[in-house]
Amino acid sequence: MKLPPARAGDLLRVKDRELEFSLYPMTRSSRRWGIHSTLYAADPWAVISGSVNEMITAPKDKAAATSFVRQAREYYSAAERASSIETRPLLYYYSFLNLAKAIAMGRGRSGLVGKVSHGIAHVGGAATGHTPSTAKLQVGPSDQAVGGTKSAIDELHWALEGTGVATGQYSVSEIIPQSVVAHRMWRKAFAQHRAERFIPIDDIHFIHDESTKCIWLKLRISRSTLRARGRGVTEVLRDSALATTFRAVKVPDVAESSKFYVLEQRVPTPYSGRAADVVVETIDGVRQNLWQTITASPPYRRFYLYLSPAGERRMPQWLSVYSTLFWLGSLTRYQPVELFESLDGKYGPFFREFLETQPKQLLYIFASAAKRQNVTRAAIV
Repeated sequence: MKLPPARAGDLLRVKDRELEFSLYPMTRSSRRWGIHSTLYAADPWAVISGSVNEMITAPKDKAAATSFVRQAREYYSAAERASSIETRPLLYYYSFLNLAKAIAMGRGRSGLVGKVSHGIAHVGGAATGHTPSTAKLQVGPSDQAVGGTKSAIDELHWALEGTGVATGQYSVSEIIPQSVVAHRMWRKAFAQHRAERFIPIDDIHFIHDESTKCIWLKLRISRSTLRARGRGVTEVLRDSALATTFRAVKVPDVAESSKFYVLEQRVPTPYSGRAADVVVETIDGVRQNLWQTITASPPYRRFYLYLSPAGERRMPQWLSVYSTLFWLGSLTRYQPVELFESLDGKYGPFFREFLETQPKQLLYIFASAAKRQNVTRAAIV
């Protein structure tokens, strides 16, 4: 495939240093945008509580949101201490349900004190069943026929994504593969002959052209990784939902071109004052297409593209974890036999790894969202 030449530009520098990519690289003061640092937190709950207190001014709403955070922490701690694994999903889910309400309130969403629906429900009955391969979830603003009742999951989606959640039925079998940490265990248990769906991104850079006053993102993906996964760059662009916003390009550096596929945003983001003023706008165009793992050592975030097969319904990363915890928690309450079968059968390694890793990942994702700053675990003794 003949690739178009890459757009000419240089690495974006802010305050005489390269601006490193993150989902929250900038912070805005009363006057202008400045560089945001990574916040190292051994206790993300303190970060969340502080952020909620800072963002909410109305005394009653602040008291309610603070209570939601305290309840969330208690549920989470109880899940971590639980001696039996089957009790953990429900406790985790109630933890994140309370966090959802607190964070949404912090982002200005109203009506979350009082009667609030989950916004997600297990589709029961013989038609769907309760196994990972047959179960379905109804996701959307209303899982209860109560007029005017707010949905926690919809309000959080508005707060984090700027739109309502995509309403409809989702197969559990298309939600759980979107777990980046336990993905290979999913592949072994569910789809041994299918290609891996997560493609690691080697690096992401902000590129700047001062002559045209615009910036854009450049992603690099290892050619050897794609060969090992049996994927082509056209397939990666299509299945990651990037094809309309990114294109593969040819770079003049022969060494770089031989090692990496380079993807650049099709439409640069223009600016009139300072390039830093539109960095957040540039990220908004790719935010939903990136999955991440959060670590306690540099570079603290690793980003991935998720390749969806044709017809699969995609979710934001946080929502896929949240929905899986809801489903497992629903089994805890109503179908414990099916839960035991999931935890002890061929799917067991996946779900056990999921419960060991994904709640903590989601906690730090939510802490970062609440603070609008990268929050990562402090690597201290």
